Amino acid sequence: MVEPISEAPPAPARKAGWNPKSLDVTSLPGFVQSQFVSAYLEESPSYLDGSLPGDIGFDPWGLAALAAPTSATDTFARTAKDRDAKMLSMSAEEQQKSLAWMAESEVKHGRLAMLAAAGWPIAELWNADFLHGAVSDGGTFGRAPSLFNGHLFDVPNVAFLLLAFAPLAYFDLQSKNGKGNGGDFDWDPMGLAGPQKPTGAFPFEAFMGSKTPIDGIPNAKDMQAMKVAEVKNGRLAMMAITGMAVQETVWGSPVVEQTPWFF
Repeated sequence: MVEPISEAPPAPARKAGWNPKSLDVTSLPGFVQSQFVSAYLEESPSYLDGSLPGDIGFDPWGLAALAAPTSATDTFARTAKDRDAKMLSMSAEEQQKSLAWMAESEVKHGRLAMLAAAGWPIAELWNADFLHGAVSDGGTFGRAPSLFNGHLFDVPNVAFLLLAFAPLAYFDLQSKNGKGNGGDFDWDPMGLAGPQKPTGAFPFEAFMGSKTPIDGIPNAKDMQAMKVAEVKNGRLAMMAITGMAVQETVWGSPVVEQTPWFF
């Protein structure tokens, strides 16, 4: 007698480690509660299995379903319950495509935020005299030009923005043409995550022998560890640049003057 083949039981759901105190949303207004999938405050969604870099099972708002939005997305974008139902109705392959889109989007925004979080205070420190000039002459009371602070689209600043974002737009188009892979553009001139890309971009061996500065960096040559580090630093930078913008808008003074001990 041939025994029937039984399917493997589904893997147990991961606990929501990011919510160790089991906080809930029951005390929040109804509209706010509708933006949470309550179950995901206790355990991770089934589609987040920890395989993506930086995946800690965090999607309490069910936002993964909003990947690659179109006009049709609006039909299920209003509440977390609808977003979650949409995500769970997808096949495993469709879910992975949505997650890959979201992961790549996070990497892109994280990279921009890391550049911005460094460039914002540097601009205020190096151009303090000009930025403190008369508002009519382009001054912003010492604050970096931005959407909140104004003067972002003044002629000199627009030229700089075009020069800065043109190559980024090019790489984004390359990615959409299938030449990129989750933010990997085969560009690692220092060889932080493995072999240099392009090869020989920095000829360490020519003046340092086989020992290079990269060897002393934690997690160097470990691609997976570097991916996780990039995601974590990108998330921190996104919070930092948002905080800088809000802080300057509320207080009306440069962040480098508000916290001189940090800068």
